Amino acid sequence: MKRIRVHSVEQYVNEIGPLVQKGLTMYRADQPEDGLLGVGFVGADTEVLISIAEFKATGDLIKYGELIDPTNPKARRRRR
Repeated sequence: MKRIRVHSVEQYVNEIGPLVQKGLTMYRADQPEDGLLGVGFVGADTEVLISIAEFKATGDLIKYGELIDPTNPKARRRRR
């Protein structure tokens, strides 16, 4: 299992975006005992983790929605 530890929401989006676009099934990979939020992807053997504090401090995930899934009209609407 490859665990990628990122330090900003933008990095988080850059890591998970390509996996989401491939249509891989996502699951929660949180590590609450370490204060980390995370997601993993079935078939990619990859989990992406960010601390809760860094998540709150570095941006709004909705702002980056179009980067995660540019084909999703809801993601585009949320950015406006």
